[in-house]
Amino acid sequence: MNLDIYLQKSSNIFAENRLLKFSVVVLSIAVVINTAGVFKALNSQKTILVPPVINSKISVTGDKASDEYLKEFTRYALGLALTYNPSNARPQFSELLALYDASEFQSARKDLYSLADKIENTRAASAFYINAITHDAEKHSLLVTGSKQTYMVGDKATDEQKTYILEYRFESGKFILRRLYEKQSEEKKGA
Repeated sequence: MNLDIYLQKSSNIFAENRLLKFSVVVLSIAVVINTAGVFKALNSQKTILVPPVINSKISVTGDKASDEYLKEFTRYALGLALTYNPSNARPQFSELLALYDASEFQSARKDLYSLADKIENTRAASAFYINAITHDAEKHSLLVTGSKQTYMVGDKATDEQKTYILEYRFESGKFILRRLYEKQSEEKKGA
């Protein structure tokens, strides 16, 4: 760039420098605005899924998902964790472990495989029927109430109302199970 608006050569060089500095500042601002727009677009992108077994649209946006999506994953995870028999407990628990957060994986693996050993040794079976699912978006948790029936060697052993809490998070649109545990009733806490 060669500006010849001043008689002195040094004045022309200073004018060129100011023009180049201004151009760099404008380009820098444009890059920052563009970067912010890209991040906003990535977090607001929606993927709408309509699998054959679901009658409504489910979607995931950033670290949030529709209630239908969360309910379907809750049914899936609880089905793997709480409805089992001696022949399918270990494979189901392995499939459930694929949903777990890496920080909780070892603990969950130890607990689930210990439970699988007990199930195989005692020939126990269990079925869990969901009555209600309540979503707490702020805590990223789901409260699930239902009826759990336990069978020992083919005979019904127990039929109890249970409440489970499922804590989750999302990473790149993927549902990740942080914790799954039984909520202790007030009677059990006091005893």
